[in-house]
Amino acid sequence: MAEKSEKKPEAPAADKSPAKGGLMRRTPVLLGAVMLVEAAVLLAGFKMLGGGGPSTAAGAELATGEGDDPRGDGHGETHGKSGKSEKKKSVELLVLDFKAPNKASGRTFLYDVAIYVVTKSEYESKVKATLKEREALIKDRVRTIIAQSDPEKLTGGSEPGLETLRRQVKYQLDIILGEGVIEEVLVPKCIPFRTDF
Repeated sequence: MAEKSEKKPEAPAADKSPAKGGLMRRTPVLLGAVMLVEAAVLLAGFKMLGGGGPSTAAGAELATGEGDDPRGDGHGETHGKSGKSEKKKSVELLVLDFKAPNKASGRTFLYDVAIYVVTKSEYESKVKATLKEREALIKDRVRTIIAQSDPEKLTGGSEPGLETLRRQVKYQLDIILGEGVIEEVLVPKCIPFRTDF
């Protein structure tokens, strides 16, 4: 009987240790094998879908103005269309370049502002004439916009592109010049100068 009692404790111990050690040893190997299979599948997929490398794309040739011949053979595709392409060309016109005050924050700032408009060349003479005739009204409207604006929006802090100023000026100019005449308002200069020290 002594022999039977000795054999029983050894058998369960031998069964448990190889099972734990084997599973722990197999898991990283299995994970590594799965990752290698995934990598092989992804590479094969990229090769099949990729097409073997970069390819060139055909694009359109653009004519940028009068006398431009995209093919260089003197037979450009602008025969009889030169008047039409000139009308679609855009021009930039100076609306005003002046200084306007702003006291909205409690401090007095003087803004040195330049405003241009982009319009089609077909409207150029009309816009120039109206800007000259209505110069005082335009300055008054823009001065009012600047005086009522938040200085944070005029200095580029919260709006680096001066979107609110551009939108409000365009709205006023659309009223004065007519809807659809102005494509865009440009503000290349809006510099604040503090006047109360």
